[in-house]
Amino acid sequence: MVMNDGFNTKKRFEFTDITDKLLRVSAGSGGEPILIMGSEKTALMDCGMAYCGEGLVNNIKKELGDRKLDYVILSHTHYDHVGALPYLRKAWPDIVSFGAVYAKEVLEKESALKRIEKMSEAAWIYYLKPESKPKILMDGLKVDRTISENDVISLGDEELIVYETPGHTDCSLTLLLKPEQILFASESTGVYIRNSEMIIGMLKSYSDTMASIKKCRKINAKYVISPHYGLVPEKAAELYWDYAENTTNLHKDFIFERINKGASFEEIMKDYKKEFYSEIVADEQPVEAFLLNAQHMVQNLIKEFKEL
Repeated sequence: MVMNDGFNTKKRFEFTDITDKLLRVSAGSGGEPILIMGSEKTALMDCGMAYCGEGLVNNIKKELGDRKLDYVILSHTHYDHVGALPYLRKAWPDIVSFGAVYAKEVLEKESALKRIEKMSEAAWIYYLKPESKPKILMDGLKVDRTISENDVISLGDEELIVYETPGHTDCSLTLLLKPEQILFASESTGVYIRNSEMIIGMLKSYSDTMASIKKCRKINAKYVISPHYGLVPEKAAELYWDYAENTTNLHKDFIFERINKGASFEEIMKDYKKEFYSEIVADEQPVEAFLLNAQHMVQNLIKEFKEL
C-alpha cells in the first residue's frame, strides 16, 4: 500500500532544468495543466477541474503577460482534464480546443456533459467545501478541431506530434513536443508517484493499454511528463514504460485472482478499494471518481477476457 509521503508537496515541475517553454499553472489538486510557450503560439496541455477554473485563468495571465492563450489540448474527456475549459473560453473567447475525433463526439452528448457536471460538482465540494451548491460553468465545453495519429500542431519553432493511445479512454492522446523531445504521456500508461510506483491508467481495455505503452516506449522521448505528476526524474524515466506495464499487470492480476476464486462484483470492488485507494490517491481523486473508474475497469476487464 502506498502511503502519503507528501505527494503534493514533493511534486515540483522543474521544467527550468530542461526548457523555459513549459510552466506549471495549476490552481489546485486533482489536475495539472501545463502552459507551453511557443515562439508564435501558446498552448495549454489539459485544463484541470472546474473548481480551479478562475485560479487557472489568473495564473495563466500572470505568465502570458501581453500574449494570449491560443490553444487548449485535451488529452481525453474526463472531468479532471476538461472541467476548466469554459472558464478559459470566458477569458479568451477565441481560444481553439484540440481533441481526438471521439473526444469531440463525447462532448456533444448530453449524457456525457451531465456526467462531467456532476463529477465537477462533487470535486468542487470535496476540495473547497463550499457553503452552498456550486454552479459549474459548462458553456463551450467542446472540441473545436480534431487531431489524430501523426498530426502536427505548430507553435512556431516548436511542434506537437500527436499519438493515439487508448486504454484509459477511447479518446486518449499522447503528445511529443519537438525539438526538445518532451513526451506528455497519456493517462492510459498510468500516473507516476515515486520510485517504481504508479497509479493505474487502464480503464477501458487491457490490450489497448499495453499497446499504448508499447507505442510510447518506441517514441524514445528524452523526457517524460506524467499526468497529474509532472516531469519524471531522469532515472525513473528510463524505466517508466516498465513501471507502466508492471502496474497494469498488477491490477489486472489482482482482479482476476478474485474472479477465479468466485468473488462477486461487490466483493471485488470492496477488496480493490481497500488495496488501492490510498492516501496518496485520495489527494488526487475523490472516492466517488475512484469507485466509478474502478467499476468501469472491472466490468471492462471481465468483458474483454470473456471475448478472448
